[in-house]
Formats: sequence, C-alpha cells, structure tokens
Amino acid sequence: MIKSLYLFYSQIFCLLLPCELFNDMLRKDIIISLFVCVIIFGSCFRTEPIAELDRIGMIIDSVGAKYAPDKRDAVYEISIEKRENTILVDGFTSIAEARDELAERLQAFAPTAVGNIVLLPDESIGDKSFGIINVSVADARTGNDYDAEMATQLLLGSSVELLQRDNWYRIRTSEGYLAWLDCGLVVPVNSDEWKRWTEAKKVIFTDDYGFAYSAPRTDRRRVSDLVFGNVLRIDGEVGSFYRVLYPDGRQAYILKTQCLPYECWIASMEISGESIVREAMALKGIPYMWGGTSVKGMDCSGFVKTVYLRHGLRLRRDASQQARTGAPVDISDGLKNLGAGDLLFFGRKATEDQAEKIRHVAIYTGDGDFIHASGYIRENSLIASRDNYDSINANELVCARRILGYLATDGIESLADKTIY
Repeated sequence: MIKSLYLFYSQIFCLLLPCELFNDMLRKDIIISLFVCVIIFGSCFRTEPIAELDRIGMIIDSVGAKYAPDKRDAVYEISIEKRENTILVDGFTSIAEARDELAERLQAFAPTAVGNIVLLPDESIGDKSFGIINVSVADARTGNDYDAEMATQLLLGSSVELLQRDNWYRIRTSEGYLAWLDCGLVVPVNSDEWKRWTEAKKVIFTDDYGFAYSAPRTDRRRVSDLVFGNVLRIDGEVGSFYRVLYPDGRQAYILKTQCLPYECWIASMEISGESIVREAMALKGIPYMWGGTSVKGMDCSGFVKTVYLRHGLRLRRDASQQARTGAPVDISDGLKNLGAGDLLFFGRKATEDQAEKIRHVAIYTGDGDFIHASGYIRENSLIASRDNYDSINANELVCARRILGYLATDGIESLADKTIY
C-alpha cells in the first residue's frame, strides 16, 4: 500500500513540473507537499540490512541443507532464540561435521551467541547405544508419541541404534532410517551385549504367521505371536521344536516346520525375476497400512521391501529412496525393456518448474502387469484394454529401476554381509 502511494505521488510530481495551468505560488505549494510525501513514503521501504537473528537463521539453514537434506536419515533440529541481549542457539544433530561447521560459522559471525548443539547419541542413552526389537512387529513413528504418524515397522530380533531417550527412543534402523520407538518395544544393550546377540546362533521364522509357545506343544500357553522375518536365539532342540530366547531373556518353543536356522536360510537364497514375482504373489490380499513393512500390513514401499527381504536383500525404506537404487530401465519407448521383478515408480515427472516427485512403487510382473499395495496387495495393468487397467498409475509412470544384478550397490545390501539380526 505504501509503495503504491509513493509511486502515485511520484507520477503526479513529474506531471506537475511542466504544468502551466497553475499559478506559480499554487504550483510551488503542491510541489513542496508532494516532495515531502515522496521523502516520507520512500523512507518506509528503503532496503535495510538483514537483522542479526535472520542472518544466524540463514547460517543454520545453509548448514542443514548441506549435511541433512533428507530428514529421514539425518537429525538436524536447531532452534534460535533471543533473550534480552543474548542469542541462544541449541538443538540436536546426528552429524558431527554439521555441528562443527555450524559452531565455526556462528563463532565467526556472532561470537557472543550462546550455542549448545548436542551430538547424537547423547548422554540420555548412557552406554546402551544399541537396541534389539522385542515384539513380533514394532511400530516406529515420526515423533515420540502414539499420535505421531507411523514411519515404519521393525521385526523381532532386529537391531537398531539408540540415539536419544525422551520418553521414547529416537532410533536409527539398519538401513539408516530415523524414527521413534516406545521404550517397551526394544531392549537396550551395550556394545558387548549387542555383539553376543548378533554372533549367537539364531532361527528365522519363515511362515507368514504363527506363535511361540511356553512348552514344546501347540496346545500350551502362547508366549507371543510371530511373523515372517522374526529372529530369535537358539537355546536347544526338543523334538519337533526349537527352544529359543527373546532379547529380554524370555524362553519359548517354535515349531521347526515354521522356521530355519538363520545361516541355512541365507544359504538357501536363490533370486530371479520369477522368484521375486512368486513371493510377491504369495502376499496378495494383505491389507495396505501406511508405514507397514510386515505381513500384518504394508504400504507400497514396505511391500517391495518385504518381497526383497524374503530373498535376503535389504532395500531402502521409502519409494523415493528406492527410486535411487539399482539401475535405470529405459521406458521412453514403451515397456519392452522391463523384466519381471523390476520396480515401477509413479508420481510426477520433473519439469523446468518442478522437481520429480515419487509417490508410489510397484513390482513389474511381466506382459504389462504389476503388483502393488493399493488398498491391499493386488495386481493391476498398464495395458488400457485389460479389465484390471490402472489408469491413474499408468498415466503417472515416472521411471523404472532394476534391482537384480546390482547387489552391493548403494541401497541394496545382502543380509549375508550385514549384521542386522
């Protein structure tokens, strides 16, 4: 508004200067008045130096953009506050380089600022910097409260890094994903205890669903439910059962027909496009659940992650992360280059004005069809003439990636090579 008035008076000022219709005195009074208005209004929008607080905020943001562009795999939570004449900068980060550079730049620009940037893991963890999941499926969330959004799920026996305790545990998963866990879902351990767990003989539950029992009989009290991917320590054998130990020391019995010794499971792995499709089809009908990565419920990327886990491979958590793994498959001239087991990604292609945005992922099954988590695990097609044609996803196909043949590249890891359980 002020700028508009300024421009308005300026234009009148310029028009009146040559005007001969006013007598000299009247014109002089008007010009003087307008000149004063121009000065007053002009002073209202002079370019001012950037305030110190804003400049510090810009430094904080630039360091965060450099070291923690993706909040899913790096903690960088820095706040700034001015109290009287003191500027306070505090917060948490999981990246030592970010903490050090921020401290250095703040010292150079605002040496009087008081900083307290805590590097995670922090002292709230003590010496127990690892955790082992103690329930069949642990729901991890984006915040330390059950009202927070589901982020992912973790399976019994898998290990995480503990970063911070604030009613809940802030954790980093084995694939580098950050989330929060209710403390009752995980057993905190120190490095020696964690090493003993990871080196112990274990079994992996290979059926979709089942139970552990308090005695070597299926009619006895249940200790817990079990799902595919759960891992427990072997403590002996009793007939057709393995005696097993939970991370918290509970003892139970599992049918041998529902599990395998972990090393035998790893050794049995054979992976192909056909086996990927076969395992994906075996999960048909399981309901969609945001954040789900287990047979209790899966989202689209959790489904893909689970299918590849059944082949002893660990993928990144989210669709947009999976879209940066493996090798690209050229789909610019149709679907002819696609193979069974390739990943299809849907969303918005990059333009001059907008970046690419991936919102969904599916597994290509061949002949124009795919399987994905959408309401439930189901098959759909990219071919318009078919009854199960998915017009929305067909029109928003962005890219495709191949996982098979690219083991040990970024974002694709073998469980045989990593200490996950």
